[in-house]
Amino acid sequence: MQSLQQQGHKVLVLARDKDVLLKVLEEENISYTIFGQHHKSMLTKILGSFSLIRNYLSIARKYKPDVFISKGSWYGAFTAKLLHKRSVIFIDSEVVTINNIFVVPICSKVITPQSFKLNYGKKHIRIPGIFEDCYLSPTVFHPNPEIINQYNLQQPYAILRFVGWQANHDVGRNGFTLEQKEALVNAISQYMTVYISSEKALPPHLAKYQLPTPAALIHHVLSAAHLYVGDSQTMAAEAALLGTPAIRSNSFVGPNDMSNFIMLQDQHHLLLNIADPQQAIKQAEALAANPQKTQWQERRQNYYKETGDINAQIVTILTDILSD
Repeated sequence: MQSLQQQGHKVLVLARDKDVLLKVLEEENISYTIFGQHHKSMLTKILGSFSLIRNYLSIARKYKPDVFISKGSWYGAFTAKLLHKRSVIFIDSEVVTINNIFVVPICSKVITPQSFKLNYGKKHIRIPGIFEDCYLSPTVFHPNPEIINQYNLQQPYAILRFVGWQANHDVGRNGFTLEQKEALVNAISQYMTVYISSEKALPPHLAKYQLPTPAALIHHVLSAAHLYVGDSQTMAAEAALLGTPAIRSNSFVGPNDMSNFIMLQDQHHLLLNIADPQQAIKQAEALAANPQKTQWQERRQNYYKETGDINAQIVTILTDILSD
């Protein structure tokens, strides 16, 4: 966003009131306009989509953008189509059916990681690395060690992340059960401090492990961690890109897993994807007993030597589209 603004482009950020998104935007001093709420059940998602489109369209008509840019937003692509404008979407998950059926056909350009398994023809642009590089590349992100002292985080520590499984593409999917979360905490806490980040409220016996830092500081916290374990997709990739030993376990893992996670594991050895939660707990205990932070940091350096500056590549692509 800043790179486009520095080139003289005006940028309006639209956001839904979802999870900690608005809080993070505020903590990062990013101005935004809300176009609706996030709905949890499938029925409320369907019913709420009409007001979301109406709000999105109303804002767009007032702002009059030339190009709509989003991470696979159906609302953005559909509004662009209604207004006869161009839309650019970024997608990295082959399993998100709504993108493949509804969004890709009506957008102007699709940008994906190089490893993306699907092919969208002439509108498809591939770039090295993954999209989390945009804010975690060494050229952009600089860890602040003072945050660890400020919030009195006890080293060495592990970050556990558990999601709510309420997104559209999460229907029928699952991660760690409550019993498995308890077993995971017990296994790791023998060797290091445990902090939990959870979308769902934690029961009292796990709530005492709640991570005390604001959501906007999570990457500084992840960077200093000696281990990450969770059923989250995004935070697993983030931990891997920060050079923190990372384990991802949920029902997406398997032969048809998403290409970005397979790439991080098989090509760069920055992530362990483990379908069986019991095996994930065993592997987590092994890494907690024998931290491999130095090896992961070296792998991270090699990864960025290969992928280069993804922000520069994306800005070049968007600049070409805007000037076309």
